Amino acid sequence: MKYIRLTLLCLGLLFAKAGQSQIHYQPYSYEHYHRNMTQLYGDSITHTAVKPFVGSHIDPRHEIGARDSSRSWGYRKLFQEHLVEVVKDDHTFYLDFMPDFILGAERGTNSKSLWTNTRGAQAGLSINKKFSLYVSFYENQARYASFIDSTAQRIGNLPGQGFSKNLHSGKYDWMNATANLTYQVSDALNLSVAYDKLHIGEGYRSVLVSDNPYNFTHARVSVKVGRWQYNSIWAYMNDLRHPRVADAQDPFSERLGNGVKYGAFQYVDYLAGDKLSLGLFHSLIWAQNNQNAGGKANGGLGLNVKYRPWQKYILYAQGYADEFSGNRMAFQLGGKTYDLFGLSNLNLTAEDNHAARDTYGHPNSRIDYTSNAEALAHPAGSNFKELLGIATYRWNRWELYGQSLYARYGTERSNLFYQELRFSYVMNPKYNLRWELGLIDRRHKNIVTDAYQQATIFTFGLRSSFRTFHREY
Repeated sequence: MKYIRLTLLCLGLLFAKAGQSQIHYQPYSYEHYHRNMTQLYGDSITHTAVKPFVGSHIDPRHEIGARDSSRSWGYRKLFQEHLVEVVKDDHTFYLDFMPDFILGAERGTNSKSLWTNTRGAQAGLSINKKFSLYVSFYENQARYASFIDSTAQRIGNLPGQGFSKNLHSGKYDWMNATANLTYQVSDALNLSVAYDKLHIGEGYRSVLVSDNPYNFTHARVSVKVGRWQYNSIWAYMNDLRHPRVADAQDPFSERLGNGVKYGAFQYVDYLAGDKLSLGLFHSLIWAQNNQNAGGKANGGLGLNVKYRPWQKYILYAQGYADEFSGNRMAFQLGGKTYDLFGLSNLNLTAEDNHAARDTYGHPNSRIDYTSNAEALAHPAGSNFKELLGIATYRWNRWELYGQSLYARYGTERSNLFYQELRFSYVMNPKYNLRWELGLIDRRHKNIVTDAYQQATIFTFGLRSSFRTFHREY
């Protein structure tokens, strides 16, 4: 019955009356959103905590300069337009090929050649001001840096990207996909169903819910009334560490796939004035066929604050607690600015994150704060302190991305220094097609054992994606 209802809904939308503008889905990437803070924050405080965004104001952000209709078809497709693009009064559609071809090398403690061979596609459909559908699909093969190899083997899948074949060989072969369907019932009510990432907060990290884990299935209801916005998100997630078996008492019984866990995330945001917004967060995790001792559900409370003391400056903070004893709490404090020193498109972020030991965990590991064996909030999980800075600059089609991070984490007190610099020439902003040169310097030291690893990573390639994968661990 639910599929019949969904079909009828889509058919109704197809024959709806013409509207003046469309709503568009924008895949979440902190780097891409960071470059567009001028449009995101504008002249007044709005509801910007829950991402990705779907709205009528998003698509123009992909423009770099005015279109030149006198150019040839090939020029327009390579530099100005989607590969397939239909723009009508009552609907829009686009389709793009999304390559990600990278060559590189790792030098330092370990030395090896690196490469990525990704062929992907994305498509988007918008109808009137009501309906938005986005899908993307990627077929990938890659050889990554050594520190990614060790993380992948520890968690059982590629960080942020899903399960891969040949996980222990270091020559990965995998597929991943994203889907988001949104229906704008009215100005006050928005409904969406997605297989996608989720991020709550203004920072690169989030101690509530972040884009760290791979996509998971979720439904979202968003309601706006006056200065209030309420988001209710219900998630279906995989549990790699507790696979389903035919008989839990028989270790040789047939494996029936990954375990299943569920999440319910409630977020209420209030615009307290022209400069301040306050958000309250609640999470609840439970699991299918949970017979483990230690509890049936794992709940947490959080706070999200955004304050704009001056035009172009945003301060933000978060807090999360499994309990209020101080042993299971996490915090974030940060600030960001755009058009720094009056220079257009020079944007900066500075952020401090830390979490106490055992935060997000639970005596019953079936209901810890993870999806697909990856942390739902900060990639480090718990027991860490982290300082980071991010700067982006765009001049015409040239882009520069810089990041610096220091972290101390783990029961054995490891230190991590991570520096990254990327220089890009954007050929087509519509699907982020760009030539990119990258450099990473990573230094990791275990204070207790004195073990030290250093990696210098060089990459160069033709890339086309809005995806971001956290690799600072």
